[in-house]
Amino acid sequence: MFNSLKYLLIILLIFPFPSLSNSLFQKIDLKLNKNIILNDENNIEKKLINILDFNSKYVVNFWATWCIPCKKELPDLNKMKIENKDLKVIIISIDKKPIKDQLNFLKKNKVNELTAYFDQNMTFFKSLRLRGIPTTLLINQQNIIAKKEGIFSYNKVSLEQINNFFN
Repeated sequence: MFNSLKYLLIILLIFPFPSLSNSLFQKIDLKLNKNIILNDENNIEKKLINILDFNSKYVVNFWATWCIPCKKELPDLNKMKIENKDLKVIIISIDKKPIKDQLNFLKKNKVNELTAYFDQNMTFFKSLRLRGIPTTLLINQQNIIAKKEGIFSYNKVSLEQINNFFN
């Protein structure tokens, strides 16, 4: 009996429990650096403070053209924006390709409802200490309140969770 418990304890230490929460998003509280500079679709530099209305709520997604999971989730983000006009959805590419090529990629994949910005030097991405892409953030006023690492799937549950974080 003791050996069984010992092995169970070892297994639990090696393979820790996944989050006991059913939330797709991890709650965080991180202040934004308003002076971060991103490029718009015309390759014009814009400060984050001039991009975000800090009285609004945003879904912000980091992606790249070479990222297969990103390519799979972009249509879901686009659909979410179409079906929820009041939701502000921004995609930020960390790709090194020319912006024109990235815009063509979005057009080819019928992602035309999302506002796109470009962080080719990964300044914003690195300032948030993100681990990989795709990563989706929920931003409320001047704070990042939640994040989801990995593919975001738009459905009733994910929309409900987004709305719960914002309310």
